[in-house]
Amino acid sequence: MNKGYVRILGIRIDKLTNQGAYNKFLTFFDEKGTKTIYTPNTEIVMKAQEDEELKEVLENGDMIIPDGIGLIYASKIYGLGLSERVTGIDMMEKMLDYCNKTGKSIFILGGKPGVAETAMMNIQSQYSNILSAGTMDGFFSEDEELKVVDKINESKCDILFVALGAPKQEKWIAKYQKVLTASVAIGVGGCVDVWSGNAKRAPQVFIKLGLEWFYRLLTDPRRIFRMMAIPKFIVKVLITRNKG
Repeated sequence: MNKGYVRILGIRIDKLTNQGAYNKFLTFFDEKGTKTIYTPNTEIVMKAQEDEELKEVLENGDMIIPDGIGLIYASKIYGLGLSERVTGIDMMEKMLDYCNKTGKSIFILGGKPGVAETAMMNIQSQYSNILSAGTMDGFFSEDEELKVVDKINESKCDILFVALGAPKQEKWIAKYQKVLTASVAIGVGGCVDVWSGNAKRAPQVFIKLGLEWFYRLLTDPRRIFRMMAIPKFIVKVLITRNKG
C-alpha cells in the first residue's frame, strides 16, 4: 500500500516531485487552519535522530519535502522511490509565483535586522502583484513570541515564511500552528538571505549535480562542522541497509 511517504532513518519524508509538492500546496487554501511545510535535508534528519521534539514536528507536518540530495541517494540505496529533490528555495519560488498570480499576501519572519525587509523589497520587485503583509527579524525572546504571533495574525497574511534556522523554525511553526491564521507556514531557512542578496545560490552546474552543499562549503568554509552530518548520514544509511 502506497502511504504517500517514506521513512529515512525513521524520519517521514513525503513521496513528492516538484510538481506534486506544488499541487499539494494549492490544496491547502481549501482547508481550514494553518498548513505546515517543512524542508528537511540530511543535516536536519541527523538532528532528528537525537531530538525527539524535532522528530515529532516532522512526523506531524502537513508536507515534508525531500530537500537534501542525500535523501534522494538514501532512497535509492533503500529502494524507496523518491524520484527527485524538492528544495526549499524552489518551493518558495513556486509559492511566490502563485501569490503573484493571485494577489495573495506574504509575511517574512526571521533573519538579522533589515534582512527580511530587503528580501521583501526584492521579492516585490520581481513579483509586482505580491502583497506585503509585513516583515520582522528573528531577534525576539521567548517571552515576546505571542506578540510576534499577534502581529502576524493582525497582518492577515496568506503565507508565512519563517527563517529562524533549523530546527528552531520548524519547532516555532509547530508550536503556534493552532493559533496562526495564515493558510500556509513554511520554514525557509537561508532562502531569505538569498532573496535579500546576503547570500548567493549555487550556480546551475552545482545544482544539477546535487552539489549545492559543496558550493556552500567552498564559499563559507566555516560550514565544515555542519557538513560533517553528510558523511555521518551516509554511513548510517549504509549500516542500516546492511542490517536489513
